[in-house]
Amino acid sequence: MMTTRVRGVAVALALVASAQVAQAQTGVSLGLGGGAAMPTGAYGDALGTGWSSQLVARVNPAASPVGVQLDGFYNRFGLEGGIDGNNRLIGGTANAVYAFPTGSRARPYLIGGLGVYNGKVSIDGLGSSESETKWGANAGAGFDVGVGKHAAVFAEGRFHAIFKGITDATTLEEETAYMVPLTVGLRWSLQ
Repeated sequence: MMTTRVRGVAVALALVASAQVAQAQTGVSLGLGGGAAMPTGAYGDALGTGWSSQLVARVNPAASPVGVQLDGFYNRFGLEGGIDGNNRLIGGTANAVYAFPTGSRARPYLIGGLGVYNGKVSIDGLGSSESETKWGANAGAGFDVGVGKHAAVFAEGRFHAIFKGITDATTLEEETAYMVPLTVGLRWSLQ
């Protein structure tokens, strides 16, 4: 009877200790990034290559290669066709992240999810259009490289599809708009 209690206490202590280790290994990080954003397809016919800025928050649960990343971004594109003005695009995405297990400082990952995109066109001397909010999806790949105990440099490329994000000039039908941002940034661990 005493042996059973000792075993029970030992098992309980082992479970509590392993839960505390798992909790301590859960990674939470924040990051900032920026880079180029290239519109493609019909979106690329109307807009030139622009710039992108990004704010990221990532949670990597302990003992799992799959995490969650939330992004906020601001993109700005110049208008094509000799028109002075810009298209600004702000939004956010919620993504699943699969980080490949490696034994090195460089860790590749796949990322993808859904997002909300708000765009507005401004033409110099004529003003701005009303902003419109659309849904979309994104997928891509990147890698983190550790640069110290609590920081990592990241680089990633993604493909965004913004549903009904552009209106065709000839048919006046809404089409999916596509863009590819290439981002480099720094991620800080909060652990």
